[in-house]
Amino acid sequence: MDWSRTKTIFIVTFMLLNIFLGYQLSEKQSQLNEVTLPELESRIEEQEINILIEDLEEEFMGAPITAYQRTFQEVLIEQTLESQTPQFLDETTIYSVLDSPYRLPNVNLQASVDAFLQQYVFRGEEYEVALYDEEAGIVGIYQTFDGKKIDEYEREDFHITLELNEEGDIMAYTQRYMNITEQGEEQELLTPIAVIEKLLNDTRVGIGAGSEVTSAELGYYNLMEVEANFQIFAPVWRVIIDEEEHYVNAMTGEVQRIS
Repeated sequence: MDWSRTKTIFIVTFMLLNIFLGYQLSEKQSQLNEVTLPELESRIEEQEINILIEDLEEEFMGAPITAYQRTFQEVLIEQTLESQTPQFLDETTIYSVLDSPYRLPNVNLQASVDAFLQQYVFRGEEYEVALYDEEAGIVGIYQTFDGKKIDEYEREDFHITLELNEEGDIMAYTQRYMNITEQGEEQELLTPIAVIEKLLNDTRVGIGAGSEVTSAELGYYNLMEVEANFQIFAPVWRVIIDEEEHYVNAMTGEVQRIS
């Protein structure tokens, strides 16, 4: 018997069960403590909280996902990637130098990077920009699932990092790719307004009168790293309030504590 594989299956099953039970508990608590939308809107108006989100009641479906780091096959990569010289830092990481710099216009960075990814990068259409650091000369990019970034709380460990020269042209990049599997049936996730309510009710967050909610983005965040190349991710809302980041599990409503 493969005890390592058995242990992994047990841990994943246990974690997914915990998520499901947390979701069920959250549903029951929501039914018991349900606040009508007009009451919540009145509370927001009284505290003069400014919310810069267009559709607060937009509905989403989702479930936890698991991801394995893909092992790249050297022959496949060399046959797939053109106008560049790929190297293999290890079996899961590519470092590739372009034959000539790729011009990256300052206007509409996301669209410009998207065009580069689709032309030069293995399955580049599955990635999305997370950070542009002009001073450091990098663009940090995360892989996506169902159009949502598989994000990091600290936004440091990017799945693709573009290296720029002094003119802002792309010279090289590193890449990792994950094989992703959705676990279980999709569940109805918290809406943006429900997430804001969770944060309003959490005294540790400390949303005060006159606060400004500038964005709410749904992504997948690392719930647990079972092995070096295997992780479990949960759907989580990343909410920016007064320029501070707050994270709420989109299934259970739990406000994440990030140290």
